[in-house]
Amino acid sequence: MKESATDTMETESTTSTDSVADSGKGVSQAIEEGWDALGRGTRYAFHVLPGHGTVAGFALGVGAAMAFGVGELVAGCFTAYVSYRYFAYGESLSEAIEKAIKFESGTLEIKEINKPIPEKLL
Repeated sequence: MKESATDTMETESTTSTDSVADSGKGVSQAIEEGWDALGRGTRYAFHVLPGHGTVAGFALGVGAAMAFGVGELVAGCFTAYVSYRYFAYGESLSEAIEKAIKFESGTLEIKEINKPIPEKLL
């Protein structure tokens, strides 16, 4: 009697647990951890060289202002200063925006303007 090809093949079905990595983490969790590590590394690099972060902030501000067609340079400088405070001092985004507004209006304290960059962020 002839043996058919289907008799010799394993016919196990795949399940949703087959996508779990060897470490027990799901694929999406492993990808999320990778993006988190990339984000932390980028923030650390911009903290060490905050001037590089201002270039990205300036480009973001100019790009957003170009969509509306007004105040490209003002928006670029504002977002550059916000990104500098965010990366250099580790301030929250809302705190950096608040201090940038005070700086633009001339009410930011001199000690805040001359504040040294901390060695490490938390």
